[in-house]
Amino acid sequence: MAAPFTPEELAATRRPLLQATQLPPRAYVDEQVADWEAEHLFLGGWVCVGHAQPLAARGAFYTREIAGESLLFVGDDGGRAHGFFNVCRHRGARLVSEPEGTMRRLQCPYHAWCYGFDGRLRSAPHTAEIENFDPATSGLNRVRMEERHGLLFADVSGAAGPLDEHLGDLAPHLAHYRLGELERAAAITYDVGSNWKAIVENYSECLHCPGVHPELNRLSHYMSGDEYEGAGAWCGGSMTLNDGAETMASNGGHGIRPAIRGLTHREQRDVLYFALFPNLLVSLHPDYVMVHTLWPRGAGRTGVVCEWYFEPETVARPDFDPSDAVDFWDTVNRQDWHVCELVQRGIGSRGHVAGRYTETEQTVHAFDQLVAEAYLSP
Repeated sequence: MAAPFTPEELAATRRPLLQATQLPPRAYVDEQVADWEAEHLFLGGWVCVGHAQPLAARGAFYTREIAGESLLFVGDDGGRAHGFFNVCRHRGARLVSEPEGTMRRLQCPYHAWCYGFDGRLRSAPHTAEIENFDPATSGLNRVRMEERHGLLFADVSGAAGPLDEHLGDLAPHLAHYRLGELERAAAITYDVGSNWKAIVENYSECLHCPGVHPELNRLSHYMSGDEYEGAGAWCGGSMTLNDGAETMASNGGHGIRPAIRGLTHREQRDVLYFALFPNLLVSLHPDYVMVHTLWPRGAGRTGVVCEWYFEPETVARPDFDPSDAVDFWDTVNRQDWHVCELVQRGIGSRGHVAGRYTETEQTVHAFDQLVAEAYLSP
């Protein structure tokens, strides 16, 4: 499949920020571009599929769909996560149709072939006498998967470079916020009528916050914080909480939970926002971490899974209630989806040409440069 853009078409985006022009509009609306991205970015490299903690129980699972490929992630008898292609080895029937849950056994709904949660074939009716059939080599086909700081990453192609190089200098931030030790308290799945890149670009700037997110802007000034740089396929930065605000929450930002262990008082004054190419958005708050994973459904639609993670001791408290954080970000998320959908409706217009970045959109430009470099990679 040929690259969707020539170097000449992307040259303006690859210039320094104050000289650069945004990605060509076709990148957001052309189904051939979306097909290329699905094959080369989402099926051809590392993608974050979620967190390992929801799979810690035996038989706990979630499924993810990428360009028609259904992947199954499940916890085995010891709570260790495994990743498989979500198809039976007999006739190729889809094994699990639900997006998430817990199952007592992994059994094909068609001819009842059964597999262990480690993928091994346990039983296959009426195969005892067939020739050259070895149950030991007829288990589920695995997806290359690795865990870092609680996050699970899959490489469907099996050919991506080292995951640690992909994460680069983002990894210490995830470790510092103890992401691998936190527990999920809530999750919401959204269906957004927007290209996935527009969602990441929107996440990467807050120029829209005064008008689109008044609740957020009351807690954190849209021009506050710093840009972060470092090795790896990520971009992001910080925003500083306003005086009187202790976190991002619907109660006016009043802290009702202990901070994540190990954070200094100064660190508790910031919220860090990072985008890891291509599909992970991770927001590090003083008392919780929010994780978005993005799942393109063609050029103009994206599934978004949003999850909230807290310290285990906090979750175990009898009065624990995450709704202040969940409700706040559910409101902000839906405000974001609305403006992203407005972009999707207009960006393909024959009356639109690629616009310029403002002088404060360093992170948007950094993400678009990651996209442009990916388009041009062999």
